[in-house]
Amino acid sequence: MRMTTLTLARAAAMCAVAFSSSAPAQGKAPGSATPIPLVVGLTVTTSVRAVEGDYDALANVTGMDARNVSLTIAADAPQSPGGPPQEVSISRTVQMVDLKEGRTMKYFFTSADPDVIAGSTAIEVSAAVLEDLRKTGTSQITLDGRAGGLFGAVGDLLASAGKASGVGRLLDSRMQASGTITLVEKTTVRFAVLVNGKIASLPVYHVRGHLGDGDNSEDAELFILDDVANPLVLREAINGETSEVTKIEFPEANASNVLEKELAKDRRTVLYGIYFDFNSATLKPQSEPVLREIVAVMKREPAWTLKVEGHTDNVGDNAKNLDLSTRRAAAVKAALVERGVPASRLDTGGYGSQVPRETNTTLAGRARNRRVELSRE
Repeated sequence: MRMTTLTLARAAAMCAVAFSSSAPAQGKAPGSATPIPLVVGLTVTTSVRAVEGDYDALANVTGMDARNVSLTIAADAPQSPGGPPQEVSISRTVQMVDLKEGRTMKYFFTSADPDVIAGSTAIEVSAAVLEDLRKTGTSQITLDGRAGGLFGAVGDLLASAGKASGVGRLLDSRMQASGTITLVEKTTVRFAVLVNGKIASLPVYHVRGHLGDGDNSEDAELFILDDVANPLVLREAINGETSEVTKIEFPEANASNVLEKELAKDRRTVLYGIYFDFNSATLKPQSEPVLREIVAVMKREPAWTLKVEGHTDNVGDNAKNLDLSTRRAAAVKAALVERGVPASRLDTGGYGSQVPRETNTTLAGRARNRRVELSRE
């Protein structure tokens, strides 16, 4: 069996991601008792800029009980410019005791790893690490990038391709390093993230540390959500390789009512919870909750007709982006028709990169420009 690797926001060559604190402070994320609740259905999207093109990876909480949290991490990691991506899907179980007390953050792992890696966390640091930062401004942590591990939701490349494109050297550069991380600012700073389709300005601790000694050392920079119940790592850079969480979705009561109100008032809404395979119009299973919301709205509003609009970032050829956005809009319409919405009530259009909502100069901006919108006709 061929071993498949998913790393969190790793690429053989990667540009630094701009940290954005420009969003207005909104306090807690929409509809949550804590900034981001750790619940079944929580989906964290981490975006990566690779040489082969931008892509997203999704970490989804699929189960929880008193002892464990179950995760699935999935991505379509491009292997070469214009070539087919490799579909990666890995399951992981994190123990509740490690979410409270663990001191190791795994930021690289393979499908050959055990399901449970004792002492380590996944898409977050532990509560103990966050509590240390709150009380003393420092904390002890181990970053494990050996042939296993995980930073959270994104990544890039495959152990099976280690012989190509310098990936072998990339794998060799990963190591385990322990040491002290220290607050860069004495208080929390703000971090802009899409939370359930709306920009939220979340409080995070910005920390840095030089971990390990000599050749077994690595520089680390992390942005950690200030929430002891779910201290997600929203941005991390280790030895110059950077990734950033750009979208967070979790179940909310009356979500379809929110969508309906936006269409009623503004005649338009943005669907950031629609996911596609890399450079493809194939819908991912994680799109199902939003598709169900749209169906519910269309049943309550039988006189409405909607236009499904596809949009992309500006990476790549304009004609190809226009075609991709058109096919993605058509795929969403087909999925809605399959779920009972009459085709006569749906129109489609593709706009490529012609109508950006954010700048295309940053990783986060490009991620948010890859979207589907609905407009009421």
